[in-house]
Amino acid sequence: MENKKLYLLNELDFLNACGILDSEDVLKKIEVMNNNAILKQHPYAITEGTNGRWYTYLPDSTKPHGRKQIAKSTRKKIEEAIIADYKKKIEIANLNLLSIEKLFELWMIWRRDTGTDPKTIKENKNDWNCFLRENSFAQKKVVTVEMFDIETFFLEITINHAITYKRLINVKSLLNGIFKHAIRLKLIQNNPMRDVDFKQFQTRCKPTSSDKCNYTLEERKKILDYLCCNDEEYSLAVQLAFYLCVRIGELLSIKKTDIQNDKIYISRSIRKHQTMNDDLSFSGVEYTIEERIKGNQTEGFRYIPLTAQAKKIVDKTIHLYPEGEYLFMRNGKPLFADSFNRYLKNKVCAPLNIPYRSSHQIRFTVATMLYEAGVPLNQLSTMLGHSDTRTTFHYIRQQTSKKETYDIMKNVLDVNR
Repeated sequence: MENKKLYLLNELDFLNACGILDSEDVLKKIEVMNNNAILKQHPYAITEGTNGRWYTYLPDSTKPHGRKQIAKSTRKKIEEAIIADYKKKIEIANLNLLSIEKLFELWMIWRRDTGTDPKTIKENKNDWNCFLRENSFAQKKVVTVEMFDIETFFLEITINHAITYKRLINVKSLLNGIFKHAIRLKLIQNNPMRDVDFKQFQTRCKPTSSDKCNYTLEERKKILDYLCCNDEEYSLAVQLAFYLCVRIGELLSIKKTDIQNDKIYISRSIRKHQTMNDDLSFSGVEYTIEERIKGNQTEGFRYIPLTAQAKKIVDKTIHLYPEGEYLFMRNGKPLFADSFNRYLKNKVCAPLNIPYRSSHQIRFTVATMLYEAGVPLNQLSTMLGHSDTRTTFHYIRQQTSKKETYDIMKNVLDVNR
């Protein structure tokens, strides 16, 4: 029926373009024809009562005789009720045939329309493409999914330690969202994910190491020595990043007026935007600078002290590039994270033969250095802009070399020998 309707629409568009007919008028007539067909197959009589109201029955399996009576003030209204009931039942029947894949598409569009961050939506799409798109589980009808099906799927994607635990949790969250949307659409009453014990999959995941998350102290020194005589905007931004524990969007949105009394006030961030289209593709990237910090927590607005070396970098930047509102600008526009990371990878790490880690790992590096140097955790949380010290612990990575650790162990444990 839908294909036939699309064909007719194309034909009507052609005739309308030629001035032969009014396609909108014809579409209305087609709708009337469809409605007449619905009324024709209606199994119950439509009658007018002595009180002037119109009566009929609608199929209803919950009633004793499988039907329920309805009454309206006019025959037209009762016919409209019959048509609406029929279309609703067809819609429900179609929903019952929905596969997980189709529901995923509906869920993604619903999230876009209700204001979910496009970055989150894009991450969900990447996880779908990696783990679900080619898996037979994606074609199962939502209403038929049971705990066994979900367990089988997760056993498949964790076989031979093929996935990290973090990605496993991402996929779990993705499916949770899909099944919650099924409940929202009244396809199902309970989320089948709640019956699954996910602890059983944890040992099947790929072990991860945090050693690669940080730049080492030697690598940091090597980078700063290499860039010290390079006065490009990106070089200065990379140098300052290694003295602060800010997010890259915060660093690149610092205004010159934010720097006072050897402190930088963090009060805004650059945000990257992409819009998802109806076919789940994404538009080009756009950037905005917003007076808010990630997480929308008040703790994000904070002052960060500048060390003597950091102050030198700031002063040099302002002296070399006095024009413009923001500290780091090129061609009249602020620098952006993607180009910052490309510079870090290709112009810094590559020539130094240092493994590339993104700007976010610089934040990890500085946080770890400060923690290991004795900065209290609550103060470190403040500088990072965290509202919870548990989040800050996630940023701490071992930095002390094995020899230094061994020396500490000897001094502490062998003191009485």
